[in-house]
Amino acid sequence: MSARDARGGETGAAQAPAVRFVLASGNRHKAREFGAILAPLRVDAMPAGVELPPEGSESFAANARAKAEALARAAAADPALLTGLGLEPGGPVLYLADDSGLEVEALGWAPGVMSARYAGVDGPGADRANYERLLREMRGLVGPLGRRARFVCSVVAVTPAMTYHTASGQWWGAIAEAPRGEGGFGYDPVFVPEGSTLSVAEWPQAAKDRSSHRARAGRALIDVLRGEGLLHAGPGPRPG
Repeated sequence: MSARDARGGETGAAQAPAVRFVLASGNRHKAREFGAILAPLRVDAMPAGVELPPEGSESFAANARAKAEALARAAAADPALLTGLGLEPGGPVLYLADDSGLEVEALGWAPGVMSARYAGVDGPGADRANYERLLREMRGLVGPLGRRARFVCSVVAVTPAMTYHTASGQWWGAIAEAPRGEGGFGYDPVFVPEGSTLSVAEWPQAAKDRSSHRARAGRALIDVLRGEGLLHAGPGPRPG
């Protein structure tokens, strides 16, 4: 019989495999970003062919939960989705989703949950169209208070049993008067975090991975999952 350690886990050469996350998103930027944020835990991008529900207008948390639950149901109905990622059916997996966006105080916290669809444009030009509309609507607003804004992220992890766990993070800053930088995506070229003179698009990616709203939400989710006993209290995401 194996001995048990002080936390109630069995000791010995064999250890339970680490939980892996499968991200309910076709956005490769997000998959890479969450992979860096949650390292050394593994994050796999959603398999091709999974249909996710359209994002609604209720809240970031409701949108994230709907996407994670849709992926969990799809994996339960078609185990090949997991085996294609090297995961065994019934193995330790959590289905991860987020919804995030930009909120500008002077605009009544718009664009909010409509951030990705703010300009009504799809495809490669959507990011630029969105932040250009934002800049037009903010003409005449000056100073840190007039241009005060925050990135918000809600992240949800759903178990194969369809229980869910949620966390959120915020990143405060201000909207620049013109886009700057070539990095990042979304509103990164026009968002200047508190304490910085650079837009997020001018930040090194590693610095963004430590400080962003997704990083804050990801670290908070890890704490929630550890508190629920779904993750061991071993190595996890580094604090920013």
